[in-house]
This record gives sequence, structure tokens and C-alpha cells, in this order.
Amino acid sequence: MPLLPGRKTAPVRRHGERGLALLMVLVTVAILTAIVVDFAYRVRIDVQVAANVRDRVRAYYLARSAMNLSRLVLFFQGQVDRLTGGVVKLYQLIPIESDLAKALTSGELGQALGTEGSELPGGFGPFTGSFHAEITDEYSKINVNALDSITSIAAPVAGQILALIGGPRYAPMFEEPDADGQYTTPADVVLAMHDWIDADTTQDSFNPEVLAADPFSQSLVFTPGTAAEDSRYDMLDDPYQNKNDPFFSVDELYLVRGVDDDFMDAFADKLTVYTDPALLLNITSVNDPVMMLSLLCLQPENAALCTEQGLPQLLEVLSLFFEFRNLMQLTTFTVPNKDAIQAFFQGLGPSFSPYFLKNLAPFSDTFSVAATGEVGEVAVKLRAVLKNTGSGQEIIYWREE
Repeated sequence: MPLLPGRKTAPVRRHGERGLALLMVLVTVAILTAIVVDFAYRVRIDVQVAANVRDRVRAYYLARSAMNLSRLVLFFQGQVDRLTGGVVKLYQLIPIESDLAKALTSGELGQALGTEGSELPGGFGPFTGSFHAEITDEYSKINVNALDSITSIAAPVAGQILALIGGPRYAPMFEEPDADGQYTTPADVVLAMHDWIDADTTQDSFNPEVLAADPFSQSLVFTPGTAAEDSRYDMLDDPYQNKNDPFFSVDELYLVRGVDDDFMDAFADKLTVYTDPALLLNITSVNDPVMMLSLLCLQPENAALCTEQGLPQLLEVLSLFFEFRNLMQLTTFTVPNKDAIQAFFQGLGPSFSPYFLKNLAPFSDTFSVAATGEVGEVAVKLRAVLKNTGSGQEIIYWREE
């Protein structure tokens, strides 16, 4: 039928065009959604990174606060030592902890005790996070640099390290090859430590049985040998040489033959390089049963108690001693001096050689501090070794973690 003149026909819409438009809209929405989600994710990450940076700065300065409080306590420790001979351990009596510090300066402690407490001017003020610190007397540890000291010091130091690492408890550690595939004995480790720091380039030798029988003799402990001491390390994939100089830090022990992660996990907190190598440790600061056990087993007169049969009795005596020490410190704020320690052990069986007691450090002047600041999930740790001197305080080691 012919179309009437003057009339227009309506355009015919195709279903395909409508579908294409819908698809373009969906694709556009999907792309925009992805962009928005990615943008929001990046913003959240940036905000979290900024928050972590902020919290790390806060945590760092909280750790510095803990470190500064520790230094203050150790300064007064030096003053008290001159008056008491080192039997008052302030660093063990005063906890370095943020809640206590705020309570002391805000008057909360006085209010809790029923006394009128007033806030100190300045104080700590409100802050987010917390801090704490641990102080350790370096003279409660064995100085491995003393292995190259005079014979009267090197002999008992070598003997104590042998008594410490050669006990039955740690025997499995030496039954397997180390990370370099070498088998070592406790005596090998002691000798390797000595060769690392002595001045010569030959491998020395010593007899651990003779040393155990008389660790306080004036005879030479380490006798010069002829073999090259670097031969232990020449066979490594990445060979190196002995330092022939004192250890700079405890971590340097990792370079010594026979020392690996297992060894350091067991003994790193019992060894030091920061004290005077011309002195033995300070027995009044030893608060570790394992260390005290090694000191007792260093004495030839206690040999029978350091056997498998006698060890249970010796461990019982050690338990009684630390109960006595803790009770004395709790009630009198002092610890037993070396004469009281000798009298206590003599009354129960074991004893210390007079020669050993004569060479002990008379007091402690070197301490390590591990200070931690925490804000949210961020923690910053500072480690330092501090030495009290006549003119103040010297920082001989500092590390930020």
C-alpha cells in the first residue's frame, strides 16, 4: 500500500543497539569501580604507612625515654656502689616501666597508698604507647677477651667456659656438624676463641683435662703450636682469617669455628666482651643458676658434686641459695657479698677456691640496657652498653632495631 504524502515513518530501533549501549554502560561502571577501589586501597595503604611512620617515631622516643631513665638509674648505681661496695643493686630494685613512671610523676602512687600525691611539674604528660627497659650487669657474664689475658685470669675463664658449654645438657649441640660441616668439641670452641684474639698466627693447644684439674695454676694454659690457625677457615666456601685482636662485640663470635645460631641462643646472654679482661666476673651480680653452676663446677674441690650422681644435690643447694638471695634482697635491699656467698655454700657442701675469690671484680661499672618503646603494633628496641666512669657515663655500644 503506498504511503500517504506528508507522513513520516518512525525509525525502527534495533535490539542490538540497545544491548551495545547497556554493555558500554556496564563496562564503564566496572572500570570506574576498579579505579575507585584501587584508589581507596592505595589511600588506605598510604594512611596506614603514615600511621606506622608516626607510631615508629613515637615508639623510638618512648624507647629513648626508657634508655634515659636507665642511664639515670645506672648513674645513681655508681654513686651507691661507692658507699655500699656493690651489694645494693638499684637496677634490680627499680623497674624501668612507663606505667610506674607516670604513676610516680602524676601523684597516682601516693593516692593509691592513701597519702596526698601531687603531680610533679612537667611530669611525663599524656602519651600513647608504653616503654620498658631491662638492665643487665656485664660483670655477671664471662668475658671471652680474657682468654688472652694473663694466665691467672685466662685459666679460670677458659675453665668456666668449658664448664658452661661442656655440660651434659648441651652435649647434643656438639654431636652434629655445624653449618660449615665441621665437628667441634667444647674444647675446640674455647681454643678457637683464644686463637681468634691472640697475636700470633699459629694454632695453639691446651689440655682441657689438665685445666679442669687445676684451673688456678700459674702454668701456661695455651701453649704455642706450629700449625696455621687460619687452616680452620681456609676450607670454607668464603674463607677468611683470624682477627688476632680482641672481640669488638658478642655477635663477632659467629665468625669463630663451632659457633652457630644454636650456640648463640644458648650462651650469648652469658658472654661479654665489654668488661675488664684483667678481672673475673662479679659474683654478687650473678643471678643466673646456670652461670652459678658453671662457677661451682670450675672449682676442683666440687668435682664430685658436678658428676651425674652429685648434680641433683648441687642443684638443690643452688635452689636454696637463690631463695636466700632473693629473700635477702626483698627484705634488706641488698644481696650477699662474696664472703656471705662463700659461707652459705660452705655450710651446704660446695665452696669456692680462695684464689678464685681473690681475682673477682670488686664492683661493676659496665651494664647493658635493652630499651623498648611500643605504640600500637609498632615496637622499637634500643640496645646499649654503658660504662660508669669518674667523669660521667660512657656509651661503648649502641644499636637501634
